[in-house]
Amino acid sequence: MTPSAHVFEAIAEQRLLAIVRLDSEAAAVDACRVLARGGLRAVEISLAQPGATTAIATAANELAAVAFVGAGTVRTVAHAAAAVAAGAEFLVGPNLDEEIAAWARERDVLYLPGALTPTEVELASRRSPLVKLFPAGRLGPDYVSDLRAPYPDAALVPTGGVDLDNAAAFLEAGAAAVALGSALVNARSAADPDQLEATARQALHITRRS
Repeated sequence: MTPSAHVFEAIAEQRLLAIVRLDSEAAAVDACRVLARGGLRAVEISLAQPGATTAIATAANELAAVAFVGAGTVRTVAHAAAAVAAGAEFLVGPNLDEEIAAWARERDVLYLPGALTPTEVELASRRSPLVKLFPAGRLGPDYVSDLRAPYPDAALVPTGGVDLDNAAAFLEAGAAAVALGSALVNARSAADPDQLEATARQALHITRRS
């Protein structure tokens, strides 16, 4: 199995991707440790947070045996290259960037491009086995159902407004997985490792039973 296939399998099996975007490198690494302890196998550190590439390097090295650490908010090839050089094992973008898609494909790095409209979903699905549906919360689970009608093979990963209360509904509507950001990892939860771990386990319970 190729490296990108291993990451795809982890996300597809748990149907869950955690997004870490905090105010410091140390906080991000600590959160990744706790999420891995809670059983999550795919964690994305946003490049929009301070010290992101260093946090990716530390977390990817420490958690190599138990979780895949990726980079989020990847908007350019330079972002992608820096993240992968740091140890990122997958890339997530807010939109589809053809240059990033080609760059990642050549290096066997899983890339989840962002999409929202039917045209964007179609194009992104041609470039990746998983498509980040963003922002999904405002449109709700019914929008996933609507998109899945003409695009039954699109493996959508809703994010942006997805939380523990609506995650199951998104999955039941046909999403391949959900990505949880501030609903899972935020300043308050990051300051309480036991609670964060418990919430991570709760999220996994929801996604696995849906």
